[in-house]
Amino acid sequence: MANKPCMYFFTFYAAGHLMSMIEFAKRLSSFGNSFSINFVVLMEPDERNQLGSPLCSSYLQSLQAQNTPFQFHRLPSVEPPTSYDGIPELVGFYVRSYLPHIKAQLLASPSPISALVLDVCASDVIDVANELNIPSYLYHTSTATYLALVCHLSCQEDENNLKDFSEAENINVPGLIPIPSTCLPNDLLNRNSGSYKWIMHVGRRSNEAKAVVVNSNIYLEKTSMKALAEGTPLAPDMTIPNIYPIGPVISLGKNKSKEQECLKWLDRQPMKSVVFLCFGSMGAFNVSQSRQIAIALEQSRHRFLWVIRKPSNELVGYPSDGNLDELLPGGFIERTKERGLVWPSLVQQTDILSHEAIGGFVTHCGWNSCLESLWFGVPMVAWPIYSEQHLNAFQLVNEMHVAIAMEIDRKEGFVSAKELERAIKCLMDEGSEEGRSVRKKTEEIKLACRKAVEVGGVSYVHLENLAIELGWKEVHSQST
Repeated sequence: MANKPCMYFFTFYAAGHLMSMIEFAKRLSSFGNSFSINFVVLMEPDERNQLGSPLCSSYLQSLQAQNTPFQFHRLPSVEPPTSYDGIPELVGFYVRSYLPHIKAQLLASPSPISALVLDVCASDVIDVANELNIPSYLYHTSTATYLALVCHLSCQEDENNLKDFSEAENINVPGLIPIPSTCLPNDLLNRNSGSYKWIMHVGRRSNEAKAVVVNSNIYLEKTSMKALAEGTPLAPDMTIPNIYPIGPVISLGKNKSKEQECLKWLDRQPMKSVVFLCFGSMGAFNVSQSRQIAIALEQSRHRFLWVIRKPSNELVGYPSDGNLDELLPGGFIERTKERGLVWPSLVQQTDILSHEAIGGFVTHCGWNSCLESLWFGVPMVAWPIYSEQHLNAFQLVNEMHVAIAMEIDRKEGFVSAKELERAIKCLMDEGSEEGRSVRKKTEEIKLACRKAVEVGGVSYVHLENLAIELGWKEVHSQST
């Protein structure tokens, strides 16, 4: 149709954002073809910006091979910021620089634009949406608890009285279980930082959207979902918009070409016998920590598949393939070859987690990885590294009861070999009471999450209601 209305989705060239947003758009499009879907990917790598995620690149290639009918638009390059104190502030500077180009892109659309769907981190695009009289929706790729925390803190902010959160044992958010200050996201620890202030700005802007879509559900986060729905006690100075919890939204596409040998090795292992260690697209450890991991794996006597990468020297950079001679103790590969595999490059994580040989997952607790692990019923050992992962780990252990906690040096992010060995044994040993409890709860949540996204499930109903609100004709006709 020549004048078929369209929707624009704004996301970032980062695996935890781009993949989740596109999978969300796929789910919406399953209700029919009332709209054409357009994507604008911010912070794409170019000659000025080298923040290229290898996972994003491979995912977009697979999307192209599937002939997904989404249109992707590139904005002109912008000058990268020269000074910032963390990734959130860096993103904020980029978004503001893109605003004139975003406005021009939307004005040039040959079709009427029905709505904008914005990654929460791109919430300043609301200014352009308001100017052009286009409804805006926010898509939150992390937990409902993190959203509730930010909404609450942004209402309590007093610029003249910024105290360090370390002075308090717990952060008390109405409706949520008390959050230890040691479990706060990295970027919320320093209340005088530019990144903290930018996150508070994003929190205050969330009440300007027509609705917020959250990649979670009530089975995962009952308390925070209720707190967000009630609104006022959580954020008395804000009007929290409608919340659509539609999760888990994950990419389940298969891409086995590079991991074939890895998967063949898993095929030879007993069911649920292997602990999988993988730390996301940006997670990697130095030589000292890598050797502690090796010692723990050797001492645990459990089968393992370990994805090992070499950290980047840049503040915002992606790890490279691991140099095993440099990162591992001498003789480790030979001593463990009968029960372990060290994999020095990226893997398609869902291919691994879905394999019947996997019995546990040592994870950095990125939310997408957590959702993937729960979808396949794999219990976890929580090893948070950056961003909001410490908060995610707290929830996995204390609210969802699907992970084993570890003692982590928060300042250095260091975990001893003895502590990792204890956690792996606790998770994997048949005689571990805590391990049995975590495995049982993980299986319960797996079944609940799968039921939630089926037709008639709670997440499906929220998605359908959102589609009706957006004006998807096929849904509207089915529901009337």
